[in-house]
Amino acid sequence: MQRIRPHLGLARNVRISNVWLLQHGDRRFLVDTGHPVERAALRMHLWRAGVRGRGDLDGVILTHRHSDHAGNAKWLRRVFDCPVFCHAADAPFLSGASAPPRLATPETPIWARVLCYVEDAFPARVAVDETFDDGNWKFGFRVFHVPGHTAGSSLLHHEPTRTLFTGDTIISGPPTFRLIERIRLSFDEFSEDGPRARYSARAILGDLPPTETLCSGHGPTVCKDAHQKLLSLGEGQNRLK
Repeated sequence: MQRIRPHLGLARNVRISNVWLLQHGDRRFLVDTGHPVERAALRMHLWRAGVRGRGDLDGVILTHRHSDHAGNAKWLRRVFDCPVFCHAADAPFLSGASAPPRLATPETPIWARVLCYVEDAFPARVAVDETFDDGNWKFGFRVFHVPGHTAGSSLLHHEPTRTLFTGDTIISGPPTFRLIERIRLSFDEFSEDGPRARYSARAILGDLPPTETLCSGHGPTVCKDAHQKLLSLGEGQNRLK
């Protein structure tokens, strides 16, 4: 794990999406899990961080249900015997009780359609042990429900460390790259409802508690002026639109 803060690590070579290891007291949590094709790299990073077997991981917390973020949750739950947490609105799709909305449509641009077909064909599946909703949760988290990218997309603010996990609702740079910081709201092409995702995010950005570290689903970690950059994003337009 690449050490970002004393309480925070990033799986360096898990590139499709960012996977975060959060230390809360004597407990350790993964926030998002990466895609199954990168499981070997994730296992290596966990091993080096001392997460090697049952009891070494206290939970998996998901920002949303997409397979590049939740794709290893079932494996982690089994290997480390740890609970999986997500927003209540995404739980039926992860558990398989309901079929998720399809991302690939005739209107989806060609460049994005292949990835949407893959998501539609191989959605993440995992038993959800506990759900959260909007407001104060446990382990020091405050949840901001921001539906649109998925029904249960959430911003997770860890108040003791002033760390914000944003999934794909807010991303800090191009997917798979961590050298270019370019903060923006979610891509319409991979969202269930792009306009709703942007509206949901902008509606709460001014209400976020002080944030020192922005941990998004894609792109670099934002450690400098994170809170001001979030406020600026709320006031402006989606920078790539």
